[in-house]
Amino acid sequence: MNIWLVGATNVGKSTLFNRLIGQFRAIVTDIPGTTRDIIEHETLIDDIGKVTFLDSPGLMDFKEEEVLIKQIIDYSDLILFVIDDSVGITAKEQHIYSYIIEKHKMKNTILIVNKIDVKHKEKEYDLAVNEYYSLGFDHILGISAKKQKNLTEVKDLITKIINTSSLKEKTKEILVTSEKKIQDNRIHMAIIGKPNAGKSTLLNTFMKKIVAKVESIPGTTRDYIVGEFIVDKKKYVVYDTAGIRKKWSIHGIEKIANDKTLEMLKYIRPIILFLVDGVEGLSHRDMTLIQEINNQALPMILCVNKVDLLDAKHQKLLVAKTKAMMDFAKYIQVFPISAKTKKGVKEIFGVLSAIKKEAEKRIDTGKLNDIIGKEFISRPPRFPKNKICKIMYITQIDINAPTFIAFVNHKERANFAFKRWLENSIRKHFGFMGTPLVIRFKERQDSRLPKDDEEK
Repeated sequence: MNIWLVGATNVGKSTLFNRLIGQFRAIVTDIPGTTRDIIEHETLIDDIGKVTFLDSPGLMDFKEEEVLIKQIIDYSDLILFVIDDSVGITAKEQHIYSYIIEKHKMKNTILIVNKIDVKHKEKEYDLAVNEYYSLGFDHILGISAKKQKNLTEVKDLITKIINTSSLKEKTKEILVTSEKKIQDNRIHMAIIGKPNAGKSTLLNTFMKKIVAKVESIPGTTRDYIVGEFIVDKKKYVVYDTAGIRKKWSIHGIEKIANDKTLEMLKYIRPIILFLVDGVEGLSHRDMTLIQEINNQALPMILCVNKVDLLDAKHQKLLVAKTKAMMDFAKYIQVFPISAKTKKGVKEIFGVLSAIKKEAEKRIDTGKLNDIIGKEFISRPPRFPKNKICKIMYITQIDINAPTFIAFVNHKERANFAFKRWLENSIRKHFGFMGTPLVIRFKERQDSRLPKDDEEK
């Protein structure tokens, strides 16, 4: 069940959106055009079940915005048409109103008269909305999203319309589904990269429609956008993120968007599609971002984008150079693609399911210890004289960031080279393609293992 919020720029759609879902999901400021992308969020409403609220962008260029608004109205189940009472009906509202009529969506539209507190006292709210009934809407509400006035009435009216219309049959299945705890078998992936690397273009390619604006101006996407689609009967959820910048080079709206993106990555833990501008090549900033993602132990695929702008020879050289620069993380697959022409995009789906399985893999403790013991004998790590670090016992304690704890005789001797040897040994026998490994060391006395004299 998709419930869309539409309206002109700066009428308060994002504030209402945040109130309805009970979260700070859409960025809210007094700057017109703050929301520049479609934002969606699933939530539960009593007596209905799972619904998806979607906040439409308020763009300064209405010609560009109108294309998205028409698409929104076409695909919506219920529309919340938001207007600013302090401004009234403008040319933009007239365009939206005309299209709602054209698509016969009047009965499934609630006219939300927002900011009604600016010109009227609370007791005058009902009288204030009377002038809008001439538009022909059956459902009109005067609210103040900012001051949380009449928001309960909005949800009550949504419930009433759905339960007394043809939408009721659609919600029966949704209600049953939402009451069952179903395992999420969808593959979640997030498109990450520097601003203007082509992330929004790739999202639109995945979704086979325009859900994100594409401009050559860095920073066009200010908030992460979520989309769902199906390829070969497999369900995918994709997150298009704001271009992540250096912390000291962002402020205001961009900083809020950046922080929200990082929190989403920690919570969802998607497979990262790291997008690199193939014309520029892998930059120092790209390497820094990759390392930051590595620190969160998120699975990753490296996509070198815009290869349609290069000839075959330069494409080969670019891929070879990129793989050489990624020598520190050979488990990350490199794919040359063109989000614009779709070249190489299909190949990505060939490894996404495999990487999801790798990230969720759990290794039997007995088998793991047997393999590491044999590796220690046949291919022992190097240590300074009399500084050997011996693994007494190793076990995997977590998945989705496969985490291992190795109990050793001297933790301080477990240096970087030894950690790399252990990781390579695990990967040699168990794979973990595209997935970082978290390896921690503990001294023997920190474990419950018996001491040497007790072992004899």
